Amino acid sequence: MIKTKELKLYIEDTADFKKKIKAELQDIDKGKAKKLREDSVSFQSLDQLRKFLTPKRLELLRTVRHKKPSSIYELAKLVSRTPENVNTDIKFLKKLGFVEVTKVKELRKKSVPEVSYDKMTLEISM
Repeated sequence: MIKTKELKLYIEDTADFKKKIKAELQDIDKGKAKKLREDSVSFQSLDQLRKFLTPKRLELLRTVRHKKPSSIYELAKLVSRTPENVNTDIKFLKKLGFVEVTKVKELRKKSVPEVSYDKMTLEISM
């Protein structure tokens, strides 16, 4: 059976997020856990999520995951955008934890974007 790696997206208030992280870090300190329980990103509202995960950024994530471009330039060609705009979005997605970027030196230095999860799920606190 192939195991699917998942990135969880949460919409929760700051207090709930801090409580959850504090409990997980205490478990790590006590030796009950070695790392955080899941790969996740939290947002304060659905509007905030929409501002961060625009259709163009989602297209970048899907393209990186399925086409595995060997550089930002190649990714830009695949999505018909300028390398500068793609680079800006990839840097932003990297800061949020959606993308990993590896620097590779071949003939010249290039950045290789990677997405290590197969799906994202959204959980909204009520």
